[in-house]
Amino acid sequence: MKTLIKYYDKDVLKNISAPLTLKPEKMIFFYDNGIQDMTWFRSLKQCFKHTMPNIVMEHISLDILDMVEIYTKTKKVLEENKDCAMEFTGGSELMLIAGFKAGAKYGVPLYYTDLVKGVILDLAENEPVANVAKITLQHFMDARGACLMGHSRKVPLEERYDDILDMCDVLFSSLNSWKTTSNFIQTVTARYSSQEMHIKSKLQATQKNGRKVMPDKKIMYAFQKYGFIQDLKMTQEHISFWFSSTMDKQYVIDYGIWLELFVYIHAKRTDAFDDVWLGALIDWNAYDVSRMAGNEIDVVLSDQSMPVFISCKLRSADTSAVNELMIEKKRIGGWFSKGILVAFGRDKQEKTATYLRAKEFGIEILDAKDIMSPNFAQILTKTVKEHDLNGLKWKKV
Repeated sequence: MKTLIKYYDKDVLKNISAPLTLKPEKMIFFYDNGIQDMTWFRSLKQCFKHTMPNIVMEHISLDILDMVEIYTKTKKVLEENKDCAMEFTGGSELMLIAGFKAGAKYGVPLYYTDLVKGVILDLAENEPVANVAKITLQHFMDARGACLMGHSRKVPLEERYDDILDMCDVLFSSLNSWKTTSNFIQTVTARYSSQEMHIKSKLQATQKNGRKVMPDKKIMYAFQKYGFIQDLKMTQEHISFWFSSTMDKQYVIDYGIWLELFVYIHAKRTDAFDDVWLGALIDWNAYDVSRMAGNEIDVVLSDQSMPVFISCKLRSADTSAVNELMIEKKRIGGWFSKGILVAFGRDKQEKTATYLRAKEFGIEILDAKDIMSPNFAQILTKTVKEHDLNGLKWKKV
């Protein structure tokens, strides 16, 4: 098969799964003539060129409500191109009917991709012909016309994983004390330049709102024990310490980063996922003149060629967090993507209104009980792997 013919779909995964698996020399997309922005096809070629650098791409417009035109144009392409195959994952109903009629007339291989099971089927035999190739997060970014601008968080070194998880145990078991300590550290470090590593202050600091805050001794000594700060000195009136590195400084200052690091490290250690990104900054339009991050996603995974978007909140979940995550996952991965909200509340245990809304939208929630479980890695993996996309088909999402 040299030429693969497809009908363009707004869902990214439907456009890229078969080509990346079958690797044709030439791709021909038929598309709705209502599409005016041709960067969609430029984005697809960018996605394909990593594994098929010499691929030839054509795109042909048609009226998706005119079955005669669809059939005629498809038949013409089949006549002009030898060694063709057609793949029917995507496109409108009339495209599929007319395309199948044309393909059957010329006796070319007719394929369909079961994206949930990850196989390409021969429709004539209803037998699998190939397993869907590994699709990376970069493939999704390219095909979507987006780009990864960078990461808002510095990815920890693997040798620091245990220190970070041990520190998470301390912070998660006393969140109120961590909140006060975080407010203190942020208030004090704001008085110094961003390059300053040595901090000296009175033990009580005043925030802009006039509130007095003090650090928790247990937390500060834990930061020193696990190597995030050094030379800690605390008296009844003063405190001084050194940040161990610029990365450690970022971690110690940031209240919410610890849950993101916690999820990221457990996801990496499972070896169950193809890609794991931390703090991904995404520019949704890679082809305009401006470079601007439209979204920051706390943790992004790739599970069996499907993107998984994880939002981390070191507090209870709320409706706005659910809505934001739903938009993010649908914007990149479309229907064939997964969303998980990891929040430090009791929403899952108590089946709150937020939890029920999340379930209605196909968003999974992991709460404080899951986070504090010694089996969090297994819980996360099970939640991702058993997320039922088929079961959402007839829900009002």
